[in-house]
Amino acid sequence: MPKSKRSKRDTYIPPKPARPKRSPSWVPALGVGLIGLGVLIVILAYVIPGLPGGNANLVIGFVLMAGGLVALTQWR
Repeated sequence: MPKSKRSKRDTYIPPKPARPKRSPSWVPALGVGLIGLGVLIVILAYVIPGLPGGNANLVIGFVLMAGGLVALTQWR
């Protein structure tokens, strides 16, 4: 039995993936700013022991640093 010829239409060619959109220029500035502010609050909480807020300042500082990390993961 003779072999059938395959046409080029039978071959699947997947589409090229779309490039991700560039992030606005404020995204890295926001991330670095949040991390810097969080570090500053944590340092101040240790340097000035009578700072109002007590241990809440540490929590706020670490939350700001985590928010900066989340913002920087969105940077393309």
